[in-house]
Amino acid sequence: MKSNTLLIISCFDIIGSNTAAEHRVKLYIKSLIRHNNINKIYLFYSNTLWTFDKDLNVINQKRTIKQTVKLINRETPIFIYPSTNVLKVFYYLFYFKLIHVRKLFIEANEIRKYSTTLYQGNLLSLIRYKLILKKFLSIIYDYSIKYFDGIISISENIKRYYSQINKNILIIPILSEIPNEINSYRTYNYNSPFIITFTGTVNIKKENLDILFEAISMVNSNIQLHLYGPINNYNLNVLNELIIKLSLSNRVFYKGFVSQEVLKDIFNESHLLILPRGNIKQNQYGFSTKLSEYLVSGRPVLVTNVSDNGKYIFDMVNGFIIEPDSLNAFVSKIEYIYSNYNNFYNTLPRNAINTVKENFDYKLYTDKLYNFLFS
Repeated sequence: MKSNTLLIISCFDIIGSNTAAEHRVKLYIKSLIRHNNINKIYLFYSNTLWTFDKDLNVINQKRTIKQTVKLINRETPIFIYPSTNVLKVFYYLFYFKLIHVRKLFIEANEIRKYSTTLYQGNLLSLIRYKLILKKFLSIIYDYSIKYFDGIISISENIKRYYSQINKNILIIPILSEIPNEINSYRTYNYNSPFIITFTGTVNIKKENLDILFEAISMVNSNIQLHLYGPINNYNLNVLNELIIKLSLSNRVFYKGFVSQEVLKDIFNESHLLILPRGNIKQNQYGFSTKLSEYLVSGRPVLVTNVSDNGKYIFDMVNGFIIEPDSLNAFVSKIEYIYSNYNNFYNTLPRNAINTVKENFDYKLYTDKLYNFLFS
């Protein structure tokens, strides 16, 4: 007899983290709880168990992993949402698969051995040696994937990569929840600043921000770039150095980390939302979950053609897309958008909403998720 519950194990403190990961996991829960055969979903992290009922009411209790396992029946599938700490994945694989012989799934949202190349800093530092260890562990991580009952992949490239190791893979792309009220479309007044907004972890290399900053220095001086999201000390120093070097102190602004609740207001004040990622290995395989938020913002989006972006974004139809790592492409496209903004300020965001309805709405994946996890 099939179980009517699912246990999600998070490898980091996801509830209240205000991250894209929290947003994605909650949309998994919302999607699956809609299924007639699902009564509740459990989410476990660090001796705390959250229980989501059919109406998405949530209670949390202090429970150990041993107590949690006793709570569910043997047919309940277990879904691991990983973090960069691969040791936790190894532990849960050993605990659930070898000791308790449970049905175990995992999400693949990046290729770990490529994400470890993003550290920037002193080659001889202690952190650098830790990075080498992480890269070694990521190779073991890839090998361990074969022991899971299935993988949920966020992109086609990740599926292609892991299909050599595990054949049972389901693609669930970035997920979105269409808000009841979308920011009203509005024209641009050329007497005010034209605001380009980036949200997400501010990593200069991964997000290609050095090229974007240079592009901003070359386009109309009325154009500003606002950045929101967490940043470490190294990237903050590089950011400030670039701003000084390119004389952008009155055009590029790091606004800090903000909660999900205020993003709608930030998007409302923006004219263009941007994902400038470069063509590095990590970006070739990952798929930015920020795009799902951008597409329901009521504002045009500009992305680079990495990973699955080109599968869903069509230039001048539902957004703008350019080749990655090209300064000339950034400059010409931003200038074009600025000069012609009032010709498409409403049509592109409207088409973007339709793209979400057809591809990313979490309600589209209820049956696919259920059949994959519970078959």
